Amino acid sequence: MASSYSNIHPVDEILSSLVLEAVPSDDQLIADKCMETVVIPERSGTLLIENSRNFMGAGAGLDLERAPGSERQSIGGFDRSSTTFKAKIYSARDSIAMEDILDSQYPGSEEARIARKVARVCKLAKEQRAADLLFGTGNFNNATSTAEFGGKFNAAGATPLTYLDELKDTVFAAVHGINPDTLVFGRDLFRNIARNSEVRGYMTVGATPSGIAGGGDRILNDGAVIDVLRDVLGIPNVYVGAARRDTAVPGATASEAYIWTADSLFCGVLRGADAIVQKSGGVKAMPAAALNFQFGGMVAGQYDSIDSIARYVYAEEVQTFQALDATYGRIITDCL
Repeated sequence: MASSYSNIHPVDEILSSLVLEAVPSDDQLIADKCMETVVIPERSGTLLIENSRNFMGAGAGLDLERAPGSERQSIGGFDRSSTTFKAKIYSARDSIAMEDILDSQYPGSEEARIARKVARVCKLAKEQRAADLLFGTGNFNNATSTAEFGGKFNAAGATPLTYLDELKDTVFAAVHGINPDTLVFGRDLFRNIARNSEVRGYMTVGATPSGIAGGGDRILNDGAVIDVLRDVLGIPNVYVGAARRDTAVPGATASEAYIWTADSLFCGVLRGADAIVQKSGGVKAMPAAALNFQFGGMVAGQYDSIDSIARYVYAEEVQTFQALDATYGRIITDCL
């Protein structure tokens, strides 16, 4: 008996291309942007973790001066460690009756529509996993805005640029003198910063900061705020978690909410991990707060039910987000 198409070619390249499309725009999704992606050769493996104290000097009381003929000073060391990781399989499917495929008067392919639908489900779920990791107070050092800065970002007289510069210094000290490279904001907090007088007062005409006189009285769009933050703080990667998802159970009235907590922010070291992957599944990487271990990118396919009354379309990927060091990131909550 001849094999069915779904048996000999279960992944559909056309549908896999379609899963890159979604409504609303995937530009809102930042999970794949904010964390370094490490493509792993096996689904599980070991991450080797260097102890940063080995590179912070010999410690107090050790004099490296050597008299002629005397022995060189021996320095101490600190044990390295490791952690294991395992990429998980995430997938979703939907189906349509064969008769509906034939009877449909809507333009376009019904299979393509379902591919976009299941892809969006997978992508929003991935975004939620990233948000739970980076905004999860159990994963990194954290404090409320009032405890960290003495007030909230929307309080009268608040100075967000000053707050964030202080936060940068806090992270810098905690991670052995490495500047944080990433800021992630909840959308409500980010737009509140755009309306703040300190931030609006920092505008540029060409490459020259010009303050209020140069138009700083205007509310800034997202791109302008990101430019200000990069320019003032020297943090190259700034992301805004603006994606929303329906949180209601099927059959209930729709209830949308932000995936990333709207009034929280994350500041830490997430990029430039410069990972080295070995064939055995072992991974070495520069210090980072978290990494995205990816075994398989998103693919899609279709297959018919055994009784040929319905056609199923699926999307699937194999990856995991993993926190590595609580000191390499800091979460500020309750900012508004």
